Amino acid sequence: MTDNPYATARDLGLMVGFPPPPGRRVDRNNALMTSPFNRWSYLHMRTLFPSAPVTGSPEVRPIPFEIDSGIEELAITRADGSAAAFPEFLRETYTDALLVVTADHLVYEHYDNDMHGARPHQMMSVTKSFAGLFALLAAADGLLDERAPVVSIVPELAAASAFATASIGQVLDMVNSMEFSEDYADPESDIQRYVWALGWMDAPPGSSVGNLYDFLQSLSMNPEREHGEAFQYQTPKTDVVNWITNRATGKSFQDQLAAVLWSKLGTEGETYILLDRCGTLVAGGGLNAAPRDLARFAMLLLNNGRVGREQVIDPSVIDTLEAGGDREAFARGPESTGAMAQDWSYRAQWWVRHTPGREAVTAIGVHGQWIYVDRRRGVAIVKQSSQPVSSDPDADQFILNAFDTLIDHVLAGESAAR
Repeated sequence: MTDNPYATARDLGLMVGFPPPPGRRVDRNNALMTSPFNRWSYLHMRTLFPSAPVTGSPEVRPIPFEIDSGIEELAITRADGSAAAFPEFLRETYTDALLVVTADHLVYEHYDNDMHGARPHQMMSVTKSFAGLFALLAAADGLLDERAPVVSIVPELAAASAFATASIGQVLDMVNSMEFSEDYADPESDIQRYVWALGWMDAPPGSSVGNLYDFLQSLSMNPEREHGEAFQYQTPKTDVVNWITNRATGKSFQDQLAAVLWSKLGTEGETYILLDRCGTLVAGGGLNAAPRDLARFAMLLLNNGRVGREQVIDPSVIDTLEAGGDREAFARGPESTGAMAQDWSYRAQWWVRHTPGREAVTAIGVHGQWIYVDRRRGVAIVKQSSQPVSSDPDADQFILNAFDTLIDHVLAGESAAR
């Protein structure tokens, strides 16, 4: 392999040959979160894991282009205060795709590592934000009540103290109390047991892993916290949100994504969502979607839920997201650190930034997946990456600095054009 730390999958020779040589093979055990194998796997997830397709639009809706070549000349501040040229930022954050859009046109797009505008890419926990949106839409339609207990819709969860006495809204905002470690670097953490239950990695011999539904019913309340006390980001909570929404609407995640959004957006790429060993959709992190289609979705939010003349999402639902969640609960939780040490909250599976003048609703996935929507200023950014580590505070700060610089630049250009 090359000594270049930013080498692409092609440069590394991953999955090349019949068979590929040892050390260059990608399989279920190294595909999800192991560098450098994720440089290849994030563009090929359905070759390794079971998946469900999402039906796209009957007709592609073109995105108008007004490319701003000046973006390539920008300087981005790293977390340590040093400056990076924009191409260095892209390389150092392992960017596979980055798109910048306004409400009516695409301003910039960049592709690397064999990505292109219509190619699906693993989005990790960005999936959660779609699950949260579908729950809010169900609430707006009167199909569920955030104040109601979880067990009023999913009585099977009475056996799980993490959910048995929690409200739907508490789980939706991840403020229900749950004993669960989401340390991706710890091979003994609960997130590893979750992945084993999904069948996405081989469990140790003799382990009883079951399936996703079984796993959710085994989760316990954290004895040191009450429900509603603090925000704690824990992936299985999203799968419970999805279970609730499926029951309330009678529709699957993939069918809702197709009917409510993708069919209206004029999508052009393939979209699919990963399943567990028993064919259950994984809302905690299974979405694979093309960058231009995610850009179309971001433009929908910038346009207050409209596509052309059609109102696809009620603006009040987007207002609910933008208002954010309990900022005090967020501050009491373990996620209030680094780039998110202040001016953030979490609402309906979305990270919400409250920094004055830089407010945004944000879908974030590990290893560098972002949909960042500054609705007030009318600019959104989609970033797909294959970073070597799941979470890196310095990389997050670098990326947020880049987003701020990009949005400032786009707005300055539009102001000058007027």
